[in-house]
Order: sequence, then structure tokens, then C-alpha cells
Amino acid sequence: MDLDFLKMNYESHRPHAQRFMATIIEQLSNLIEKNEITLGTQIESRMKSIQSVEEKTKRKGKSIQCITDFDDFIGIRIIVLFKSDIDKTCDLIRKYFSVVDEEDVSRRLDSDQFGYQSTHYSIKIPEDWLKVPTLVGLGSYKAEVQVRTLSQHIWAVASHKLQYKQENNVPMPVRRSINRVSALLETVDLEFERVLFEREKYIAQMDEEKEFNVDVLEVLCDRLLPKANKEFGNEDYSELFAELVANGITDVAGFIEMIEKHLSEQLREDKERVVSELHEGDIDDLSIERLQKGVFYTHVGLVRGCLRDLRGDDYESRDFE
Repeated sequence: MDLDFLKMNYESHRPHAQRFMATIIEQLSNLIEKNEITLGTQIESRMKSIQSVEEKTKRKGKSIQCITDFDDFIGIRIIVLFKSDIDKTCDLIRKYFSVVDEEDVSRRLDSDQFGYQSTHYSIKIPEDWLKVPTLVGLGSYKAEVQVRTLSQHIWAVASHKLQYKQENNVPMPVRRSINRVSALLETVDLEFERVLFEREKYIAQMDEEKEFNVDVLEVLCDRLLPKANKEFGNEDYSELFAELVANGITDVAGFIEMIEKHLSEQLREDKERVVSELHEGDIDDLSIERLQKGVFYTHVGLVRGCLRDLRGDDYESRDFE
């Protein structure tokens, strides 16, 4: 493909590729939220620039018939906080998308290479999805999806910046320090998993005699409040806990009593707010998705409403700015 034709081909495919990328990100985001996978950062994405396409074609001497020949024309990166979430994310990708290729990058590292780790997938939209009118014409596009932990991502960014991908590239005085950094980042992943395990073990043993703290508060909200209202990853239990304590709710029994007494009124207000917001019409994408599920208030919002009903004029708000 000559350069002029390559540019024309690129421009003709760009709008469809952008639509394809937005679709993949939307579906991945929904799957991650519904399966309670904790992201370390927002999902990252990019479409190869025409300059990058030209450079790769020349560098690899690759003859292509169309931009869609590139497995990584669209790039998406999912960075999770916990290592155990990598397996969950990979399972979701394999289950819901058409996987063209899969690679664990760490397996191709030589013995003298540092610990860059990431799982890469080349994926396409499943055939069944292509029957949806808005997805027609997107069947030929592929995306490279990278899945890694936040610690692995820190190493990848640092090694790219320093150009220290292989040990023989590293000045001898620096080599020991780099090895320590690599080991420390792997230790961070292991310790995060330990924290997660110990937290889950603590929560599993919870009863009404358990001390009242932020972790217990989240579990109580999950048990006592409708699941649909929870905004996973965006509930600020820390601020809510401080507000509860400031208003005299300092134990599990007191919290449960408050919720049982005032939740029904808050749920009634929640339904009224849904109708009101839908009637107003000026709604962002995140809000409309919740409203279509019939909910407005988050778990924190419902608890805060119960607390206001309980305390009345004595309610003490908190300024966390």
C-alpha cells in the first residue's frame, strides 16, 4: 500500500474505528463495574496515529491491504489494583468478546530482562453483537487489550522512560537499585492480595458485636440497602462513617436500628426523585443509566437521608473540604 493510499484508507476508517473503540470501552466498563473489579486508574485507550501506522509499516516491512489488518490499531489498557482481578478481567474478555489472540508477555522475557508483566488480547466484536444497528460495519476491527496491575503499570512506564528493558542495557551502579525496585513492586502486588484476603476474612466473621468501622459500614450497607442503588467504586464510606459518628451512630446495633426505622421513607423519596429527574431531561450519561434502573440515591445518599430523618434539627453535617 503506497503512502497516499494508506492515508486515504486511514481517514476512511477512522470514524468507524472510533465508534468501535467507544463500544469496546463501554462494554468493558459495564462488565468491570458489575463484577466489582477494582480499577487502579481509568481505562486507557488510543487509536494509532497515521504517523505511527507509517512508522510500523516501514520498520517491520509489513505489507498491509487495509488499516484493519493491524491487531493494535485500537489499543485499550485495563489497570487493576489487585492481582486477583487480572484473572477475573481476563475471564470476562474471553467470555464476552471474540478473542483473536492472547499472550502473557512475561512468558517471552529472557533471563536478562526485567519484570515487565502484562496480558495482551487481540479482540473483535462478537458476531451476535453485529446485528445491533449501531454496531453494523464494525466486524472487521480489532483492538489490543492489555491487562495489568497498577504496580506492573508503574514498572512498564518507568522502564520505558529509562530504556531499561534488559539488564545489559543498565549501567552496573544502577543495576542493583533497579532490581530492588522490580522486586518491591512485585511485593506490593503480593501484599495488596494479603490485605484483601485479611479484609474479607474479617468481614466474613462480622456480627453485631463487631467494632463499628469503615469496612463494617460497607458490609452493612450491602446487606441492608438495595443492591441497585450502590455505585460501585464511587461510594465514600470514609466520609459517611465520620458523619455517622459525629451524629451519635457509633455501633453496629445503632446503625441497623436507624436503617430499619427510616429506610422505607428514603426509598419512597428515591422513586420520586427518579421521576423528577427524568422529567427534567438535562441528564448526563452516568445518571441516565442509574435512572433507567429506577434509582437515584447511592448507598451513601440513602444512609445520609436516614441520618437526617433520625437527627432532624440536630443533624450535624461535616465539611470535608
